[in-house]
Amino acid sequence: MAINRRQFILGASQAALAAWLLPACTTQKSPQWLVSTCNDQQGKNMAAAINSQGKIVSTVNLPARGHDSLAMPHKPGHALVFARRPDRFAVEIDFINGEIVSHIHSQSDSHFYGHGVFSKDHQYLFTTENLYDKKRGLIVVRDAKTYQVLERFDSGGVGPHELMLMPDGKTLVIANGGIETHPNRPREKLNLAEMQPNLAYLDIASGKVLSRYAPPDNQLSIRHLTVRADGAVFAGAQYQGSKSNIQPLVFAHQGEDSLQAFSASRSDLYKMQQYTASLLVKDDLLCVSCPRGSHLSFWDTQNRNFIGQQTFSDVSGLAHSNGKMLASSGKGLLKTLHRTQPISGTANINSLALKFDNHMTMINVA
Repeated sequence: MAINRRQFILGASQAALAAWLLPACTTQKSPQWLVSTCNDQQGKNMAAAINSQGKIVSTVNLPARGHDSLAMPHKPGHALVFARRPDRFAVEIDFINGEIVSHIHSQSDSHFYGHGVFSKDHQYLFTTENLYDKKRGLIVVRDAKTYQVLERFDSGGVGPHELMLMPDGKTLVIANGGIETHPNRPREKLNLAEMQPNLAYLDIASGKVLSRYAPPDNQLSIRHLTVRADGAVFAGAQYQGSKSNIQPLVFAHQGEDSLQAFSASRSDLYKMQQYTASLLVKDDLLCVSCPRGSHLSFWDTQNRNFIGQQTFSDVSGLAHSNGKMLASSGKGLLKTLHRTQPISGTANINSLALKFDNHMTMINVA
């Protein structure tokens, strides 16, 4: 059944935000905190944990700008935070005590791409990295306890960004953005004309790339992913071509011979400003943040079409807990997404002076 766009209303009062983050029932053993990289009003790079009342629990300074964070279910209250590309650091943070407990460095010939994921048994950490002098993407396998590098696999492309573990626990899905970078030329994109992005699947036991799927235009840089429990993969792209060239930016894949583009009008695609960031799926609803377009876009995964959008200036991260979705912004705002309940007001935590970065996650505290 198609999703009615009137069912989705974005907004939250402070009380509603707290209710959204609090446990769904009293039998839930562990409360959750929201974790995100961010900046303060002076531009200091940090990572922050926020409790169910929208209050900062702790902040930890970072050596440079961070990107994504990764929950550590085997270590309550802890999360890994990865540097924004093309930097070389990642850190394990104990947010209960507000301190960095481990430093992780890329090897001398590589840099991080901002994302990582654990194996199903939490014994291994997989990170996307760039073997920059050889212009080759890596999936680096580390011991999840010591962070010692155990293996390095070819990612199946250039510029691997977000990766996720498939429900089978045996396969990684990787967004190879196709963009060549080098730490000596920070933030420069070195191969836009020749870039070759793809969505790749990798067997974690052998390191073999099982399959790759290219987007319809070679300048559609696939950057971020979300995976549903049934194995459906949803990917968001950032277009690197002419501003006048309107391209689809949201794709699905579940065993087909090619990536399946979601349909939307030229007007709705134009409003996305050729840029997607975080993705989150719940049942038949896919939510995609569009920071440059200052809105959240909503998509029906059954019919693979655009539903609607909600204005949210400088929107950044997405996370879910207790069956609902939470969105953050670079202006220090948090909002909740409800299917049926209209809520007035905004959960504004500007008073905490945080500017959220592109991603966030929920961690268990105990």
